[in-house]
Amino acid sequence: MVTNPMAVMRRENARLQEENERLNEELRNLREFVHILNDLTQSAKNVTSDTELLPLLERIFMKALGLVNAPDGSLMLLDDETNELVFVVVKGSLAANLIGYRIPADEGIAGWVIKNAEPTLVRDVRRDPRFSQTIDEQFTFRTQSIAAAPLIGDRKVYGVLETLNQPGDEPFSDSDLALLGLLCRFAGEALADIERMHPERA
Repeated sequence: MVTNPMAVMRRENARLQEENERLNEELRNLREFVHILNDLTQSAKNVTSDTELLPLLERIFMKALGLVNAPDGSLMLLDDETNELVFVVVKGSLAANLIGYRIPADEGIAGWVIKNAEPTLVRDVRRDPRFSQTIDEQFTFRTQSIAAAPLIGDRKVYGVLETLNQPGDEPFSDSDLALLGLLCRFAGEALADIERMHPERA
């Protein structure tokens, strides 16, 4: 069988074009990530009171969702006294229900992230034994995929940020998780800095 050289070239050109588009998208994401960090670094420097902390967390959270193109998500902080995770920022249909809602700090994907102090990616939660259906069942929601990362600063876990249900056949990528993990690391260090400046909050 004689191979058609023009067909081979067309396939190779299509492959190279697809690879180039992927690399360009990754480059755009990295540039956006650097811009986000610069912006948030300046914002963190201006936090001098409790009333300014929540807006900073909201900005970090919204930047994270935009970075990984997720329509839903939540940012939870760890309450050391009760060993619970408290929903402080939520985006999506459950926002009104979940603000202030608490779950055990060892429950579900978020609990695993807190316990292991590392990010995780779950493209199909129904296939993952770590997933807890408590919130889905209580509030009639359907979680499909999760990318989650801990907020860690000065070796202390402050909370966890979860992004949910990225659209597409293959939701969330390893690159998404890496960027999310780095952003949450920044958030954790910002919280640690604020705690050092205001020890009465610890």
